[in-house]
Amino acid sequence: FALPGEFTFRSYYNGKIDLIQAESINDLVNSETNVFANKSIENISGRLSEVIQKIKLDALSIVSNLEYELDLDENEITHIENRALYKRVNHIVNKIIKINSSTLFSNIIQRGIRVVLLGRPNVGKSSLFNHLLGQARSIVSCVAGTTRDTVESVLEIGGYRVKIIDTAGYWESEDTLERMGIEKTREEVLDADLILFLGEKKSDLKLINSFEVDKKTIKILSKSDINKSPGYDFSICSLNGDGIDSLLTCLSTKIHQISNTKNVAAEYYINKRQQAVIDELIVCGNNILTHIKNKTSHDILANLLHDFVGILNEIINPIDRDDIINNIFSNFCVGK
Repeated sequence: FALPGEFTFRSYYNGKIDLIQAESINDLVNSETNVFANKSIENISGRLSEVIQKIKLDALSIVSNLEYELDLDENEITHIENRALYKRVNHIVNKIIKINSSTLFSNIIQRGIRVVLLGRPNVGKSSLFNHLLGQARSIVSCVAGTTRDTVESVLEIGGYRVKIIDTAGYWESEDTLERMGIEKTREEVLDADLILFLGEKKSDLKLINSFEVDKKTIKILSKSDINKSPGYDFSICSLNGDGIDSLLTCLSTKIHQISNTKNVAAEYYINKRQQAVIDELIVCGNNILTHIKNKTSHDILANLLHDFVGILNEIINPIDRDDIINNIFSNFCVGK
């Protein structure tokens, strides 16, 4: 019988693919959205691997030049000037930083965008939650406090993984279980990328103002068939569907904005293991630049650059690191 990831491991072991490509095969299998699948396919094709390999070749070129100098007599060579050396290493570090700028985008497409439903008890959160999902996922009752814990479900909106979270109604309570649910709601709100706040009257808006999250909140007047109040962005009625289409359009737009803000570079997908190695590379690279500024001897710089190349190898082809390889392939489906 086949072991987890056995077929992909054989391809990696025989040099047909590198570790980034191997991980991307597993990412593709587990992807839940088009964006994640497409980014995984890009990595399988070698897009990120080619960039890393080019950085590695540049670093090895610098090492070769330094070691060539060390092997020759002092009178036979002209030393690499520190200014030129700094420029070459800095160029490499900037390339690594550029890859690292895709971290936030990578986290978004992997973990999804968290959309939290917030409001007082019996305001219609669970009804909207079920309406968005197209199925009765949360219990709906006229009794306040029906939802005491968070209920989650995942949708694909605009190609992105979106986790919709129905929360307990937020209010003051002496009941221990209710207080636990309310505290869980507060935690979800603070961790949310987007909040759908539901209210029935103008005074309800004081609740969302207390959280100081106005910039990432869509204010929704619930039960618009019986409620009329200013100060809300949308009016909806989950009973007959009024306003739901407009809300979905706004939700899709907001998700697109979150995923494509100027602070989010979407050029590459890098997983958490790769992110950790890249963070280590940036620290190592900046340390080398500091040593160059301090005019450290070139034999020490050559050793530091060897260490830098060793860290690079951990991304694409870890040498003598069976623990990394075994851990990666143990998370694969059987076979694959």
